[in-house]
Amino acid sequence: MKEFRDYLEQQDIVERNITTMNNLLKSWLEWLPIEIEDSKYKHLLDYIGHLQKQEKSTHHINRSLQTISHYYQFKDLPNVALTTRVKGTINKANIKPLTEEELTKIYEVFESKSTNYFKESDKLILGLMIYQGLEMGDFMKLELKDIDLEKGTIYIPERGQRRSRIIKLESKQILPIHSYILQHRNQDSEKFLSPQADDYNQLHWQFKKLSKHLKQEAKTKLNIEIQKLNHLRQSRVSIWVKNEGLRKGQYLAGFRRVLSAERYRKADLTDLKEQIKKHHPFK
Repeated sequence: MKEFRDYLEQQDIVERNITTMNNLLKSWLEWLPIEIEDSKYKHLLDYIGHLQKQEKSTHHINRSLQTISHYYQFKDLPNVALTTRVKGTINKANIKPLTEEELTKIYEVFESKSTNYFKESDKLILGLMIYQGLEMGDFMKLELKDIDLEKGTIYIPERGQRRSRIIKLESKQILPIHSYILQHRNQDSEKFLSPQADDYNQLHWQFKKLSKHLKQEAKTKLNIEIQKLNHLRQSRVSIWVKNEGLRKGQYLAGFRRVLSAERYRKADLTDLKEQIKKHHPFK
């Protein structure tokens, strides 16, 4: 449970919610008749029925499903709970997305305050989160062979509920990545981000420090509120869905189901409402 708690902390979930989620997870694991690695969608539905028989509220059931989804993600297993909610509701991406301009400013003003080997990769990690929507799990799997600087692309391997995809690198990323590969990474490892990606605890610690520093920098330098590191990915996926369309956004984000990308259309609907109000002001 300690490693799962560390994972939840990396997601910037507050302590009281982490305690609640650990209790909900414990209830699920105690009820589950098989090992978590062998669980299927059927078991999830059976558990929902179990909670309903106990007269648990819809909020409690959905909170349990959210926790189970986090645990599948943490275990790098097929996430059958990702969009499953009582009454078929879709879990909305309700964090206000950052704009392309805001994301670019965040990247440009960032300066690493790390004093060890994290310093050489902090901004590189930040760029891959901002422009390619990478998550911590992606960095654990990413290898040197997945980077093609000649073509200016990055291959993101399949993992858990995420499909593999190839995404274009921004021109501003090419030189820093090239410099990192030649001068700063551990040459004895196949992992692209090395040595920290060879050790979950090391990478987790880097992400934790990066999250804290990034939020401070964005607030003091740009007056931009960043709720958590995943705010960057959510913003990028929202931009993809808006500019590239639902299916292309689904591919770039690595979603297996189009419903996962559907969550990010909320921003588009907001923009549409503003345009309607501007050009067709009904009274």
